[in-house]
Amino acid sequence: MSFDALTTAAVCAELRRTLRDGRVQHVHHPEALALALEVYSHATGRGATHWLYCSAHPERARAHLAARRPPRTTDAVTPLLLLLRKYVDGGRLEDVAQPPLERVLRLRFTSRAPSGVLWRTELVMEIMGRLSNLILLDEDGSVMDSAKRVPAAINRVRTVLPKHRYDPPPPQDKLDPRTLAPFDLRQAVEDAGPRRSLADALVAQVNACSPLLAREVVHRAHGRRDVVPGETDWGAVAATFHGFWADAEGERFAPSVALEDGRVVAFAPYALRSFPFVEPVASISEAIERWIAAGAAETVAASVGGVVASPTRPQTPVDESRRRQLRAALLEAQDRLRARLYSLRRSLVDDSEVERLRRSGEYLLTLSGQLPAGASEVPRPSGEPIRLRPELSVVENAQEYFERYTKAKTALRDVPAMIETAEHEQRYVDEALTLLDLAATPGELTALRQEWAELGLLSGGQGGQHAASLLKKAPKSQRQGGKGRGRAPGGASGAIGAGFRRVSVDGFEVLVGRSGKGNDALLSREARPDDLWLHARGIPGAHVVVRSGGRDVPDAVLHRAAALAAGHSQARGAPSVGVDYTLRKYVDRVKGGPPGLANYRGERTLHVAPLALDAVETGD
Repeated sequence: MSFDALTTAAVCAELRRTLRDGRVQHVHHPEALALALEVYSHATGRGATHWLYCSAHPERARAHLAARRPPRTTDAVTPLLLLLRKYVDGGRLEDVAQPPLERVLRLRFTSRAPSGVLWRTELVMEIMGRLSNLILLDEDGSVMDSAKRVPAAINRVRTVLPKHRYDPPPPQDKLDPRTLAPFDLRQAVEDAGPRRSLADALVAQVNACSPLLAREVVHRAHGRRDVVPGETDWGAVAATFHGFWADAEGERFAPSVALEDGRVVAFAPYALRSFPFVEPVASISEAIERWIAAGAAETVAASVGGVVASPTRPQTPVDESRRRQLRAALLEAQDRLRARLYSLRRSLVDDSEVERLRRSGEYLLTLSGQLPAGASEVPRPSGEPIRLRPELSVVENAQEYFERYTKAKTALRDVPAMIETAEHEQRYVDEALTLLDLAATPGELTALRQEWAELGLLSGGQGGQHAASLLKKAPKSQRQGGKGRGRAPGGASGAIGAGFRRVSVDGFEVLVGRSGKGNDALLSREARPDDLWLHARGIPGAHVVVRSGGRDVPDAVLHRAAALAAGHSQARGAPSVGVDYTLRKYVDRVKGGPPGLANYRGERTLHVAPLALDAVETGD
């Protein structure tokens, strides 16, 4: 993977342009050695939520913006994650920087402790192949923790351990591509001895020159790639390097991907010219995601190569334009909910702030007539001075403090419940996006659209409509749940209409939710207390129920049902997914929440490869 210094520069520019001054709303491990940060920012002119993905994987190390929430495929809660949730989650991303010519990004954050003390931290992303790392630093530049701890036994020169001073990667003793002189380049290549190709020589002698960049430089300077040092136009090579880095310093990037048999085989922050088939893309993050997706598709194809799908009925293809329209509407609802949550969380204050506002107002009333007109603050015997609006009288300032006290007191009482409601609605929309991707027939797409229309998700915010009206829009029977536990009429086809499907696994009936209402029906009508209930751990997905009929569920059936839950989740493209399972009696529907939301306890977790419904014999 060619995540070189030029790519790092393009990512740095994109993150600064998109995330700077944004608020971190969530941090999680999408997989081992990787982090995902949800950042709400107004940097692009309108408030929007973005996902920053960074990985220290030895083969797929990278940092980029993700088009959607990265699924969590690991249960690990590492010391690094705990520190990030304490010091970075809820904080502000002040800046993103790249040390010159390095494959390193440094993200600077500020946040406040509960006591009000300002915390300053820095997340260092070293994207250097097998030596990659993610390192959290404190204000003094000491390591708080890292994705990979590097003791002296592994690297005596550069240890990476908590409470040790952070030392950046040592500079390379190579030529600077930004100021490269033709004579110096030729001399360095000749002094190094014979090389089979000019590209190899450039990688060895020029700083921040990856094999892909060397290939492009040679092609642009000579019109072909098979050039040896003895036939080199050194002036053209130096000028090509200067051009690449001048564009990077001016943030003039033109990301592209190279294709071979329709598959992405390379990406770069510039227009690739040494490949026959090249496609421009909107951003360097999109280029990286397409390259990663091409590799993931191969991995998943290889992992399920032995699965033979059972014959199924021919299905009418889904109208993809309808799916795109519904996705756009859901994403708009998602943005509105995130903005609402951000606003609610900002309005929330603690008890001490409420008490401070009340005491300030009372103290100002005791000073009526004692302060000169136009005063901007009043000292207090203890604590910070009380700030005043100079154009108001002391009494008017006191009244303003009492008004702020009343609002803060009301917020302290009402806002936590409003935040909880908005969080439930956000979970529902996240699930809805996954279910939309899984819809396999026009009927399923129509049922989803009808459900979301009833909940007000498809109104687009017209007339002040907000996604927060989800609960009010839900029909009463749907909010409270039915008491009956009978099957939907019409066998399997009726089950599909009811928002779930029935499949048979070794004589056990397995139900798979296909909509929010379908998930809700599994909990309220279909599942008995001692049936098994499964769901992908910590990520949006379908409910799955194994109807045991009082029998013990064999491990083979349990693992196949877990694979179905993984295959009907946001992480269905991952090679392995954590799936929780428990008895239905330990699953509680979220009271008053949108359909299909549930909390559970007493769970155990399996890690399985995802499986689609088509790979299981249907119970038609």
